[in-house]
Amino acid sequence: MSTNLHVTDPHITPDVAAHVLFHLGRGGWPGSTFMQKLLQAFDVADALNRVRLAAGFPEYAAAFELAKNHDDGVAFLTALVDDNH
Repeated sequence: MSTNLHVTDPHITPDVAAHVLFHLGRGGWPGSTFMQKLLQAFDVADALNRVRLAAGFPEYAAAFELAKNHDDGVAFLTALVDDNH
């Protein structure tokens, strides 16, 4: 996992961040049934299929990547949600 996350991704909206956080059991709120299934697909996808999913849903891919693979990714998403609601 990388540390010291200092990025801002314009694709990640507060709603997207909240949906990813909810999926991971870290707060937020649920998205539509489709978005919940999409995040389940990101969770189980191998690398190739994750790239395919990211092509259609770059904002969810970016938020999911931050939360799963960066030490302060969850904190970043939480701050994004808190700062905008």
